[in-house]
Amino acid sequence: MAYTQHVNQMREGLAKWNQWRLATPGSKPDLSGMDLAGADLRRANLREVNFSNAILAGANLEGVDLTHCNFYAANLSSANLRNAVLAGADLTKADLLAANLAGASFEQATMGGVSLKKQTLVGANLRRANLYQADLTEADLSGADLTEAVLVEAVLEMTNFFEARLVKANLAGAKLKFTNFKGADLEGAVLRDVNLKGAQFTLSQRMKFMFRR
Repeated sequence: MAYTQHVNQMREGLAKWNQWRLATPGSKPDLSGMDLAGADLRRANLREVNFSNAILAGANLEGVDLTHCNFYAANLSSANLRNAVLAGADLTKADLLAANLAGASFEQATMGGVSLKKQTLVGANLRRANLYQADLTEADLSGADLTEAVLVEAVLEMTNFFEARLVKANLAGAKLKFTNFKGADLEGAVLRDVNLKGAQFTLSQRMKFMFRR
C-alpha cells in the first residue's frame, strides 16, 4: 500500500514533489497502487520510486530517469517511455501493451514474464537484463545490446535480432522458431534445449554456433 505522505506530495504537483525529493536525499517514495493514468511526469524526480501495482496507463515518462524503480505488476499500457532510463528497474509482470519504448534503456532490469509482443526495441540497451519467460514474439530488437541477458524459456518466435549483440546471453529453453539471427553476435551465447525450426542464420553463424548448443 502506498505511503499517504508520499501520495499527497505527488498530488500537490511536480514542483513541490521535486522540492521534497531534493530535501530528502536517499528517500525511496512508495506510490504503489496510485492512479497516475495519463499524468505528465516528464520533469519528475522518480528514481527509486515504488510503483508496484500503480496505474500509469498513458502516462508521459519520456526521458525520465526511472533507475531502480519498482513497476511490479504496474499498468504501463500506452505509456510514453521513449528514451527513459530503467536501469535496474523491476518490471516483472508489468503491462507494457502499446507502450512507446523507443530508445529506452533497460540495463540490468528485471522483466520476468513481461509481454513485449511486436514491440519496437531497435538499438535498445538490455545488457544483463533478466527476461526470464518473457514474450517477445515478433518484437524488433535489431541492433539491440543483450550482452549477458537472461532469456531462459523466453518466447522469441519471429523475433528480429538482426545485427543484435547477444554475447554470453542465456537462451536456454527459449522458443526460437523463425527467429532472425542474421548478423547477430552470438559469441558465448547459450542455445541449449531450443527449437530453431525456421530460424535464420548466416552461413558463417551456422558453422560457428549451431553445433555448440
